[in-house]
Amino acid sequence: MTVSRTFRFALIVTVAPDQRGYHDPEWIADAAWGSLTNEYGYECIIEAIEALDSPADSRT
Repeated sequence: MTVSRTFRFALIVTVAPDQRGYHDPEWIADAAWGSLTNEYGYECIIEAIEALDSPADSRT
């Protein structure tokens, strides 16, 4: 009988200012989750979403 395995890793994504998820790290995380879940059929959990940098103009 094959037993399931669980993996944990960090995914770092660089987003240009003109891309949809630039102001929304949760949107980027949801896109990654959707790809792994819907395209590949993996059960995924997202946690600890954070921006690694905060440019002064990030809310404009």
